[in-house]
Amino acid sequence: MSSPPIRSGAEKAYIEILTEQPVPTPTYGSGGSFTIACSTRIAAPPSTVFDIVIDASKYSTWNQFCPKCTIDHQPDFDDNDNDNEKKLKQGTKFTFDVVLDPKSGSARPTALIVNVLEPIEYEGGKRKGWRITWGPRPSFFMPEWLLRSERVQEFIEIPGSNDTEYLCWETFYGPLAPVVRMTVGNQVQNGFRLGMEGLKKRAEEK
Repeated sequence: MSSPPIRSGAEKAYIEILTEQPVPTPTYGSGGSFTIACSTRIAAPPSTVFDIVIDASKYSTWNQFCPKCTIDHQPDFDDNDNDNEKKLKQGTKFTFDVVLDPKSGSARPTALIVNVLEPIEYEGGKRKGWRITWGPRPSFFMPEWLLRSERVQEFIEIPGSNDTEYLCWETFYGPLAPVVRMTVGNQVQNGFRLGMEGLKKRAEEK
């Protein structure tokens, strides 16, 4: 790909709800109802920022939107490093405690699965980084045809620096997606802002 699919936050942090042109995701492609997108510059290498996001045991130290990440099932892996049991990998099933209203502090458990975890390149290999995506696990009460979504996070090199361009978007699909936007869209957007700000602060402290 020549450039990321959402607006750059390298010069100024950016967050927006997109309804006119929802952004495609790796698993579900185009055809979404709306997208919540944000991006910013982080004064830390992509590997540092990426490692914070995949470490399920430390979410309480930086993420007010999702302060708890519980791993429910790990895919098979070949090494004996116990720390890997605490890290998100492709195929990891996990549960976020999502706080939509910071004032109340009440959390809503959300069962998710990591769909994609891969290295990425932009501008003909001049900018490299990592991508991780996840989405809700389908259930009897909420089948994919009714509502599905995928959250994409990218951690990309900024040329001439040791910094990261962090990009995040979640696109919602299905007949219930407009209802989600009307009822909790602004709360999720604020949660993305809190998560992005917390990630930036945590990474720049390391």
